[in-house]
Amino acid sequence: MARKLIFIFLIFLTILSVDVNCFKLQQVLILSRHNLRTPLTSNLKDTSPHKWPKWKYDYGYLTDKGALLESYMGEYFKEWLNEQGLLPPVCPTADDVFVYANTKQRTRESANAFVRGAFKSCNISAYSINSEKMDPVFNPILRDTSEETKRKIIAELENKLRELDLDEAYTHLSEILDLKNSHICKNDLLCDFSQFKNEIVYVIGQEPRIVGPLNTTNNVMDAIIMSYYEGMANEDVAWGKINKAQQWTLLTKIIRENQNVRFNSSTLGRNVAKPLLKYIQGVFTDIPPRKVTVLFGHDSNLNSVMAALGLKHYELPNHYEATPPGGKIVFQKWHDEKMNRDLLKINYVYQTIDQIRNTYYLSSKNPPFWVDLELTNCSVDKNGFCPWEKFQKMLISIN
Repeated sequence: MARKLIFIFLIFLTILSVDVNCFKLQQVLILSRHNLRTPLTSNLKDTSPHKWPKWKYDYGYLTDKGALLESYMGEYFKEWLNEQGLLPPVCPTADDVFVYANTKQRTRESANAFVRGAFKSCNISAYSINSEKMDPVFNPILRDTSEETKRKIIAELENKLRELDLDEAYTHLSEILDLKNSHICKNDLLCDFSQFKNEIVYVIGQEPRIVGPLNTTNNVMDAIIMSYYEGMANEDVAWGKINKAQQWTLLTKIIRENQNVRFNSSTLGRNVAKPLLKYIQGVFTDIPPRKVTVLFGHDSNLNSVMAALGLKHYELPNHYEATPPGGKIVFQKWHDEKMNRDLLKINYVYQTIDQIRNTYYLSSKNPPFWVDLELTNCSVDKNGFCPWEKFQKMLISIN
């Protein structure tokens, strides 16, 4: 009886092995946010009587630590692509891999760092157009001039603003800043973030913007969390006033909601992400197909693409942001040899808070986190796959 059970178990393992081995990775497109950077603005001194920490880099620039973290990501992904058999353990050809970045320093240098980590001593380099202006592919600006589109987008923005529930976060941030003793309170009478209205700025050729407490507090929290990521001493991170995970969860809701309002709605997402979505569609229809494409943009790019595609809500364990620095949406085309069909799998891959703050090296033994993503109109099976044909039709319909 025991021998019979062992025999049945071995047959089961063989079947399981066949099922696993019949899935072959054919193509990968990685849409990445740049890694750790400095705050985007230096205009914060009016928000608090306290002295803000100094950075040794220009504002909005990738830091040395951000470059190192991104090189770790590159090294990890090369290992993963080797393990999946998509790229060889030796140097791939330039026809097999293309790394493309927006023109901003933080995206260009993130791409360069990824290449250094993934393709040491290989003839692979990151590409970026030679311009100081935003690359049109990555520029998340309003494009459609029709009044109907404008009406729909403004309605989406207004609805998002009505749903905002940030009073608790605003109150706690005001206490940390000592807002009542700040310049903006004494001179501009902005002493309570929750008492001021957010205004929508809708201008063709510009990013959708919100002027008001959401923008002001987002800039403040961006500066605070970037100093935490950078590994600054606790007393230099919000003057030592954030020391519990619950505080970070509450306060970073401001960052999440800023992106949610400005880029995470369907009509707006399709409008501002149109060139990037068209580029992604082209990558997946090119013949012969390129095996690996890595795109380096911004959180606005990731959010607008996810909104346009209709990705379901997701949570990132061990992180406070929905689109953290260096985080990547990994689109994968798999082939099921047993059923002779192509399949889509999408993951969010990111470095956790500890991995970022403590600059942990990444490997298969200490990997970044992987979270499964799902499209609203393309339900996944137990293995996280949905039909590739549905994804292709979706890309065509929104382009």
